[in-house]
Amino acid sequence: MRRMTRRRGSQRGATAVTMALLMLVLMAGGALSVDLGMAYAEQQQLRNGADAAALAIAESCARGACVDSADTYVKANKLDGKASGTVEGPIGPSTVTVSAQATRTNYFAGILGFPTTDLTARATAQWGWPSAGATLPLTFSWCAFYEATGGWDDQGKPLVAGQTTVHLIEKSCTPPAHNEVPGGFGWLTGVKCVSMVVSGQWVLSDPGNDGSTSCKDFDWTTIQNKTVLVPIFDAVSGTGSNAQYKIKGLAAFTITGYCFSSSAKWNVTKCPADKQVKGTFTNYVDLTGNYTIDVNATHFGVPTIKLTS
Repeated sequence: MRRMTRRRGSQRGATAVTMALLMLVLMAGGALSVDLGMAYAEQQQLRNGADAAALAIAESCARGACVDSADTYVKANKLDGKASGTVEGPIGPSTVTVSAQATRTNYFAGILGFPTTDLTARATAQWGWPSAGATLPLTFSWCAFYEATGGWDDQGKPLVAGQTTVHLIEKSCTPPAHNEVPGGFGWLTGVKCVSMVVSGQWVLSDPGNDGSTSCKDFDWTTIQNKTVLVPIFDAVSGTGSNAQYKIKGLAAFTITGYCFSSSAKWNVTKCPADKQVKGTFTNYVDLTGNYTIDVNATHFGVPTIKLTS
C-alpha cells in the first residue's frame, strides 16, 4: 500500500510540472500573438501612408510641380506619428515610389529576445493624362471646349472654369484648328450607356434624335450635378449612321442641366426644341484608376493618377 501511495504522489508532481510548462507555452504564444497583431496593424498604417504619399506626389507632378511630401503623409497615417517616409530615387518622368519605415517596441516578445520589430511598406504611383477608358456615350467638340474654357491650351495651365451651354446644333463654334464640325456635341455607340474611347482613334456615332440608343433605360438623374469624364473630338468623317468622331482626349464636365429628349431633361427650358448640355468644364483629378494613363496624351485639365504597386 505504501508503494502505491508513493507512486501516486510522484504522478501528481509530474502532472503539475507538465501543466506549468504548458501554461508557460500558452502564455508565450498568446503574448506573441498580441505583438504580431499590433505589428500587423502598424504595418497597415505604414502601407496607407506610403499609398497616400505616392498619390499626393504624383498629383503634384501631374500639375507641373513635384512636391516631395513623403515623410509628411507617412507620419500623418501612423497613429503615433513615429515613422518616416522617403522617395526612392528620382521622381519621374511619370512614376514615383515611396518607402515607409518604422520600428515598434514589442510588449511581450522582448522577453524572448525580440525587443523590437522593423516595419516597412512601399508604394508606387503613376500619373499622366487619360487616353482611353469608359465614358458616357456623349462627346463634345474641341471647339466647344476651347470656347467654354476661355481659350484653353494644352501647355499645363489650369482651366478657366465657367458655366457654359453646349448646343447639339452649334452655330457659333469655330474650332481653333478651323475644322468645321457639326454641332457642339454628339452621341456615340455604346452598351448600357457606356462607350469605350481611345485617344487618336475614331468612334462610330449614334445619330438618334433622342440620344444614344444604348441609354434607353439609363437613369439620367444619376449624373445631375456630377462631374463625369467626357471625350473631346476634333474631327468628323461621314454622315448619318456612318459618321465617326475622332477622339482627341478626355475632359471633366460637371453637368448642371440637359435636354436630350422630352423624357431626358433637367433644368432646361424649351426642351426638346433646343437640345443642349449645361455645365462646367473643370479641373479635376481622377483617382479611380479606370483609365489608361499616357504622359504624352493631350490633356484637358484632368490628370489621372493610380497606384501600380
